[in-house]
Amino acid sequence: MEHVFVYGTLRQGEGNYHYLAGSTRVALSARMNGRLVDTGYGYPALIQNPECRVNGEVYAVDDETMLHLDRLEGYYGPGDCRNHYERVNIPIETDYGTVLAWTYVYASDRFERGFTNIEEGDWKLYHMLQKPKIFYFAYGSCMDMKRMEEAGVQEFFQNVNGRGVLDGFNLQFTRKAEDGGRADIVESGGSTEGKVYDIPVEAVKGYLYGREGVLLGLYRPVVVSVRMRDGSTCEALTFVVVNKEEETAPPVTYMEEILRGARPVVSEAYYNGLVDRFVSRFGYPIHQEELM
Repeated sequence: MEHVFVYGTLRQGEGNYHYLAGSTRVALSARMNGRLVDTGYGYPALIQNPECRVNGEVYAVDDETMLHLDRLEGYYGPGDCRNHYERVNIPIETDYGTVLAWTYVYASDRFERGFTNIEEGDWKLYHMLQKPKIFYFAYGSCMDMKRMEEAGVQEFFQNVNGRGVLDGFNLQFTRKAEDGGRADIVESGGSTEGKVYDIPVEAVKGYLYGREGVLLGLYRPVVVSVRMRDGSTCEALTFVVVNKEEETAPPVTYMEEILRGARPVVSEAYYNGLVDRFVSRFGYPIHQEELM
């Protein structure tokens, strides 16, 4: 079995994902050094660049699948003049640690003037942000409407689709602020529940990027597949910590915001699990009204 890093039409939910449907998922939240561009032909190209970052997914594939991928990407062998892409083996960052994976890259001299730079380094996010409205999955203090009202942006978050479940990720507090930890989702199994909003796209860079410290490198935007109460799934924007540290106890006020926002939306079992964790692990002074 080989690992392969995919960043465009081979990603989950994209047009060529069927090539990987029978392969084992290793990581949905993976990153590598590189620059991503829109070729204008319905697919992106990756150019190796140590100063930029690209988001993607990692799969374990068998030899037959790798051959199918080579054909799809127009790869005939190392240095072959017919190659549309080159295939290289490079380190990929995941929440589990670094793994070596094959990926398909353009040579830097193939960059064309008509290519559009994808600033976020994320093909799925790039397309999502071209829509007038998107789904947003909040799993921390952004579930709390009181915070939105205090910021004067409550009009962006009036449409709530209900509870969403993100499988394969656990809620942890890996961003260390001066007064304690802040929420993150880490791809370590389990599941995280949260609130799914239907928001106008202008709320993303108009508010959420600033709140989450995207330009400061604190959180980064990602697109995740969220399971809804009726069994359907939707692709939603969320944010994950860039530089994850050992889990740190969050401040009491922050835990209160999470519980206040979660209670009307998440399942009773998940809410009670949050309360128990906050009390037993972080010493949260539970109030009777916060028990389900």
